[in-house]
Amino acid sequence: MAGVAEFPTAPIHPKGHTIITPEPEFHKFSDETWVMDKSVFHLYSQRALTTARDQMPDAKVIITLRDPIELMLSMHQEHSKRLIDYNVSQSEMLAAAAAGDYQANPQDSQTWSFLAFPRLKHPTLQWIEAMGGTESNRIRIIPISSIRNDSLATLNSILEWLDEPPFPTDKKLPQYNEGGDMNSAGWARFLRQPPTFIVKLAKTLLPSHSLRKAIFDPLRRPGFRAKKTQRPELSVEQRADLEEAFAEEIEFLADLESHIDPNLIISH
Repeated sequence: MAGVAEFPTAPIHPKGHTIITPEPEFHKFSDETWVMDKSVFHLYSQRALTTARDQMPDAKVIITLRDPIELMLSMHQEHSKRLIDYNVSQSEMLAAAAAGDYQANPQDSQTWSFLAFPRLKHPTLQWIEAMGGTESNRIRIIPISSIRNDSLATLNSILEWLDEPPFPTDKKLPQYNEGGDMNSAGWARFLRQPPTFIVKLAKTLLPSHSLRKAIFDPLRRPGFRAKKTQRPELSVEQRADLEEAFAEEIEFLADLESHIDPNLIISH
C-alpha cells in the first residue's frame, strides 16, 4: 500500500497522506516458505488487491471478520492508545458519527475509519472474486468467533491449508490483548513528546537517525505502553442506532455461508 493513501487510515491521517512501507526491501529474506504481512487496511485497498491479484500469483489471503460494532469501538480504542494527537472520547466519536448519519466520507478523516472499516461485506466479496472466486485455493475467511472458540484448531486449519505441519493438540498458545488507553501521566506524556529543545539537541549531538532510534526508542517506550482501561458501555439507544447503521454487515456475519462458499470459511 506504499504511496499516496487511498483513504484516511486514522483520524489524524487523511486521504492523500504518504504511506511508507515498513519493509521496503525483501533482500533480507531467503529460503523462507512464507513471508507474512498483516494490516487491517489491506482489505479496503484497491492497490493491495490488484497487487496481490496481478503481481503475486502464489500469495494467499486470510480475511478475519468481526462484529462491526465491536470492530468500530476497538478501532477507536486502538487510535486512542496509539496516536499521540488523537484525544477524542468514545462518546464524542459516536456523536460525530451520528451527526454524519453514520455514512463513511473519505474526506472526513475524523470518522471515516470508524464508519468504513466495520463494513466488511463488500470488500470481502471483492477479494474473494479477485482471488479466483468460490473455487479458489488462494483465500480463506475466518470469523473471529472461530479464533475465540478454538484458536488452536483454527490455526491448524490454516496450517493445513498452507501445507504446513500442524501444532500438537496439547500446544498452549499465548493469549495477548493489550486493550487500554494512552497513559495520561505527566512522565508518560514527556516521554512521548519531549520538549522541542531536547529533540533539537539530540539531533545536533546525534545526527544519525538510526543511532537516535537505537538509543532513545528503548527509553521512550514506557511512555507509549497502554494503560489498562475499561471501554465505556454503549447506551441502549447508541447500540440500537449502531445496529441499524450496520444492519447489512451484522446479517452478513450472522449468515456467512449464504454469502460465501463454505469451503472458503474456516470456522470452529
